[in-house]
Amino acid sequence: MRRVIVFQGIIAVVIALVFMNMGYQKVESSLFGGVISMINTLLLARSVNQAGDAAIGQNISGGTLVLFKSLITRMALVLTGFYLGIVTFGLDALQMLVAFAVTQIGYVFNKNKTIY
Repeated sequence: MRRVIVFQGIIAVVIALVFMNMGYQKVESSLFGGVISMINTLLLARSVNQAGDAAIGQNISGGTLVLFKSLITRMALVLTGFYLGIVTFGLDALQMLVAFAVTQIGYVFNKNKTIY
């Protein structure tokens, strides 16, 4: 799990450096988008572990409920994170979105069977 989070952090820093080289002033926007993605990954890992524990106990519907609640929680986290970043902190929306998307893609390319 740490490997994926570290990889996502590296991607967020690289995206911030790319935007900095393009002349953008608020590189913290990219870092903030990357952090949202990393928190999303941590919540996903936790919910998969909880669903696995429920499945071991032969509680299939409980595992499904855990995953569904996690989905709703993670969606709320992402929306709240973008709202806070753009409206409250005045960060650049494009940088946040690009960093979030690329770090999520990094998660997909870096995960394996034993990620959780």
